[in-house]
Amino acid sequence: MSNVFYGAWLWRSGSLGWATHSARFPTTPILATIQLSSFSMQNGDRFMQFEQHYAQAYIETVNTPIIVVGGIAIPNPNKLTDNNVWLTTDHVTFQLQADNVNGSASAFGLIHDRSSVLAGPDIRRTLDFAVHDDEGVVVGTHREVQLEGGSALDPDAVQERILARAAAASERTLSVAPVDLADLPAGTPFRIDPRTKRVVPEEGTAGTPDNA
Repeated sequence: MSNVFYGAWLWRSGSLGWATHSARFPTTPILATIQLSSFSMQNGDRFMQFEQHYAQAYIETVNTPIIVVGGIAIPNPNKLTDNNVWLTTDHVTFQLQADNVNGSASAFGLIHDRSSVLAGPDIRRTLDFAVHDDEGVVVGTHREVQLEGGSALDPDAVQERILARAAAASERTLSVAPVDLADLPAGTPFRIDPRTKRVVPEEGTAGTPDNA
């Protein structure tokens, strides 16, 4: 027997390329799954058919292989098969990635407790971050959640890890900023004001499911 004790909704829209959601909880045997729940594109110019367009949803764990890029060790999952994991751990990371998509994509991840001990543990702390370029264009988001009994969050360490990984995969100059999305309608695409580091909703955009 097992029970679902945590769910994570991830979304990306507009310029956003990826969304990450990490959950920390007491060490327990789990089954975690993630699946795409929506994927839509807007029509572009006549040359778009020659480009690849895709969205992928996958999971990273302590068992995910590591590669070194620019001196930075980063997970190297099999993005086609790592949508189900079965192990004993105290954290998992859900990933949603999209390329060449002028539209939106979303995914939903679930964590099952195979010991049936954890029953919807309370959320103790949530941290949200946005990775952006010098013009404030958001290229990715990261949510870190500490559930009851999970290891404590260190905001500085989380930011450092996010930025190192993002920088290793991009040629652009990137920055990471803590964000508070509570005042935005659910799923509203946004940018970061480079001067104030505050969230600015993108004009003329429609909401999509909240990354929660």
